[in-house]
Amino acid sequence: MSYLTEADATAAGHKRDVLAQLMGELLAAHDHYALNGALTQAPSQDAYKVLWQILREQVEAPPAGAAHWQIPFALPIVLVAGARGQHTLPGRIDGDALLALLRQHGVIAADADCRLSGALVHPGDLAAVNPATLADWREPGQADAMGSAVREAPVSFKDEGVFLRYLVGSVTQHRDAPPAIRLGGQVGAWGMPLAQAIGDALQVDGLTLFAIPRVPQTWLAAQDSARVTQLETRLQVAASNALRSIRGKGRTPVATIAAHEGGEVRITFSSQEEADRWEGFVWPLAPLDTAEQVRDFAEGLFRECQVDDIRVIDTVQPDKEGELPFFVTAHFPPRQQH
Repeated sequence: MSYLTEADATAAGHKRDVLAQLMGELLAAHDHYALNGALTQAPSQDAYKVLWQILREQVEAPPAGAAHWQIPFALPIVLVAGARGQHTLPGRIDGDALLALLRQHGVIAADADCRLSGALVHPGDLAAVNPATLADWREPGQADAMGSAVREAPVSFKDEGVFLRYLVGSVTQHRDAPPAIRLGGQVGAWGMPLAQAIGDALQVDGLTLFAIPRVPQTWLAAQDSARVTQLETRLQVAASNALRSIRGKGRTPVATIAAHEGGEVRITFSSQEEADRWEGFVWPLAPLDTAEQVRDFAEGLFRECQVDDIRVIDTVQPDKEGELPFFVTAHFPPRQQH
């Protein structure tokens, strides 16, 4: 991708404009195969980031010349659930009640024309909506089309788990008017009452449930940020359980962090005293992730958990040893790659 290596700012700007034009043409033609190929075959992570940013700009920008348009958005919710045995959480809550709460706290303008579905949408269903369709949904009158494209996804689990669902909606934005919705940023004072409302709506007997709502974002942005939040939460739960078990036996915990072939960061919890008892956690890296970001988060978490023995492996480790996935622990040393 010559845009990334272009030293002249004017020439670089022109090349980026050409990329944007090509991306716009693919969106207009609904050429999903070519769009997917452009991203999956990007020659580097930097190239992927450029193409992803241009795609978002093309999908999320207001339609040229429109007096008003729709903004499709998604509000991620991470659910941390625990109960004995098998349980299923409902796949739908009262969208109107949550919309009223978001209006009350100024997340959505009080006078905005907004629809918020009560369906708790699975990440796979959100990802199945292609960017060209998202671009079409900016047109007035497309809110019904968006509503029919998503479905509720109940959460079934045994004993415990960390799950991701989305509330999706569409709001009308008028040109030169104040924002109809606050997208991105930090969760404000509305986060606690929204979490409480979601938790109350999903509560069943014998269940411990924590709902962690994130800020509304554009459809594409929400998918990546929420996936990271879910993985961070899963790691927090895994670390808490593993360290409690190790310390409960009077052992000294060891946390090991290693990047592996195949695009994964693998983390283990073991002890200095026992070689055969350990637990593992796998963080699959997405195109926008870096192993360094995952390592920094994990190290910070383990320090908060007062783990003194944190081992970060500098060399990329093999995916497998023999037929089994390979993990580095306090007693299984890293392999030297040749």
